[in-house]
Amino acid sequence: MKMLSTTALGLALALGGVVATAPVMAAKEKPAKPAAMELSPKIRAAAVAAQAAIAKADWAGTKAGLDAAEPEIKTADDKFIMGQLYLQVAQKGQQQDLFPKAVNMMIDSGKAPPEMVSQLQMVKAKMAYQAKDYPTAEQSLLAAQAAGSTDADLIPVLVSTQHELGKDMVALQTLNGAIDKQVAAGQPAPEGWYQRGIAIGYGAKAGPDKAAIQGITADLAKKWISAYPTKSNWRDALVIYRDSSKLDPDTELDLYRLLYSTGGMKGERDYMDYVIATYLRYPGEALMVLNAGTASGQVNPAGKNATEIKGIVAAKAPADKASLAGAPKSAAAAANGKIAQNTGDAFLGYADWPKAVEMYKLALSKGGVDANVVNIRLGMALAKSGDTAGAKAAFAAVTGPRKALADLWTVYVDHPPA
Repeated sequence: MKMLSTTALGLALALGGVVATAPVMAAKEKPAKPAAMELSPKIRAAAVAAQAAIAKADWAGTKAGLDAAEPEIKTADDKFIMGQLYLQVAQKGQQQDLFPKAVNMMIDSGKAPPEMVSQLQMVKAKMAYQAKDYPTAEQSLLAAQAAGSTDADLIPVLVSTQHELGKDMVALQTLNGAIDKQVAAGQPAPEGWYQRGIAIGYGAKAGPDKAAIQGITADLAKKWISAYPTKSNWRDALVIYRDSSKLDPDTELDLYRLLYSTGGMKGERDYMDYVIATYLRYPGEALMVLNAGTASGQVNPAGKNATEIKGIVAAKAPADKASLAGAPKSAAAAANGKIAQNTGDAFLGYADWPKAVEMYKLALSKGGVDANVVNIRLGMALAKSGDTAGAKAAFAAVTGPRKALADLWTVYVDHPPA
């Protein structure tokens, strides 16, 4: 066999020109690296003839010659060069159906230069994804990743592929790992990555991985609002959390408090849900929220519920607030922390953060209370007081079902809405 270089053949292969019918099929330009190749005589002759036909833009003639020569392939170099030639016909001759054949021949030959392998695998993966051949797409995407691909589509397409294969946990692990890698390198992960992962996680069906999926999805949501802490994103994250969780009344109330604190209230329903959750126990807080909703134009003050509730809380709040004057003394004399907790809740409703902190700490020291409820509210009061370290310590002490919300409050301390 004679040695023949790709340069001698004039094979200027720019994989960047490989573009299929869908936008997802675009690949970056990466010319083939010239290398000596050992071709069998018949393939060498076919390659030279093909180049002559290509120069004349005779695509039908080029393809016919390649098809006739294909059975004569003897070596890996033969297969690679034939794949390159088919690729030119597919690309320049606009024969889309030849892309899979050309790319597979080049990959299967094992002769593609290292810098080309990842790109070929990406092209193969995108074609497979478009054809809904998800097993092949995943295999090629993982191969491209292993080969060092930096294609911006790799992670999004891999995650979508794994989701289509019903491997939601794997998809979320892929995404979470990619985000962590980006952040560790000092580069922000695209916002769409977080949003895609959250959509997959909260849309996952019941199964043995459901709890683990919910956990990793919650982590993604926290990372999302940490990286992109807009009011809109905060609202979306909290609404998704609320709608996907079974919250007891106390936890739901503390969720409304966070939604309000992040500026995420939107529409009369948000305000009225918060008001209804507070007006019987915390009239001052209910009045504050109702007034804020009215001032923002999102609550109709003439509405039946708004009118009735405002009449109740406006009449009740002054006396309720005045009754707190002697409450700390009663709380200190009590055998357990229940009175202190209730008093702290009342002060919290009137935005008296220092008094609330004092009462919650007293409640914890006396015991007999749900420490998780007290700690999350202690954290709120400390955060509103400006004691971020103390707030984060209180939130970190929360365990059990309320931990997810405490973690969101911690993110709020570090990343309030922009």
